[in-house]
Amino acid sequence: MRRALYEIYLSLTAAGWVWMGHPAMGPPLHTVAPRPLTGPPDAHPERLRPDLPLTGTELALQAQLLTPSRRD
Repeated sequence: MRRALYEIYLSLTAAGWVWMGHPAMGPPLHTVAPRPLTGPPDAHPERLRPDLPLTGTELALQAQLLTPSRRD
């Protein structure tokens, strides 16, 4: 119940900012910084067979993910 009321509060706060004419509202000041990515969690399919090499498709996808995009 507390979480639902908090989300309603945030929604109403954002609606109030828009109604007052402010184009955007930043994130709440008390948000927690995201955790760094450490890889797949335990029991994830990528962790079950670390002895198998990546397929050609998987290698191509990995290269795309590791190459910075032109938009960055």
